Amino acid sequence: MTSDGSWEIPPLDDAPDIARTPESQPGQALADARNRAGFVLLFIGGLVTIAAAAIGVAGYRGPAVVGAVIAIVIVLGGTALIVLERRNARSRPSRTAEPEAPASWQAVVPPGA
Repeated sequence: MTSDGSWEIPPLDDAPDIARTPESQPGQALADARNRAGFVLLFIGGLVTIAAAAIGVAGYRGPAVVGAVIAIVIVLGGTALIVLERRNARSRPSRTAEPEAPASWQAVVPPGA
């Protein structure tokens, strides 16, 4: 059995479609592949922070400060990448901005009919 388009359950009333809200959903930033570079930098910055703390505890203050500065730069860079990509994604026109053609099962009824 094949269909001509995307399969969709027909609406039973004029209720709003709550399954596809325009707001961002939980975890959407993590699932977006464009944010991966920023999250990788945040992870590396966290690892460098842990290493700098361990070096500082071992008594090497100079290398610990250098590691902390490097960690701060990496974390700020990762945060900047994520923020800039989110801002860029908001400025792009949405693909769902234009109305879709009615599904094949929907009858086109003019207003007031």
